[in-house]
Amino acid sequence: MLTRPIYKNISSIATTTLVTKGEGHGSIDKITIANHDNSDLVIIKLYLYDGTNTYVVTETTIPPLVTLVLEDNLKFSAGTYDLKIDTSTTAEITVIIK
Repeated sequence: MLTRPIYKNISSIATTTLVTKGEGHGSIDKITIANHDNSDLVIIKLYLYDGTNTYVVTETTIPPLVTLVLEDNLKFSAGTYDLKIDTSTTAEITVIIK
């Protein structure tokens, strides 16, 4: 099973692994991605990665001081896929997975 909740703070242009392949199996009830930066928007790409292929869950722009909430179709095999996020700016975001 995934150890939950998972909290990640990100404030750089980066690829961040949120759930590492092999951490178990289970469903995710909710992912929140909060852009708590006062002025910078952030473009995020949330995706599953099996080591070869990328499967995009969502790719969107989050304006300053806005939170994206994902609550539907979040089940995946963490034994097969990494859950990753790419960020496009140095906006300060927090990702919470429950």
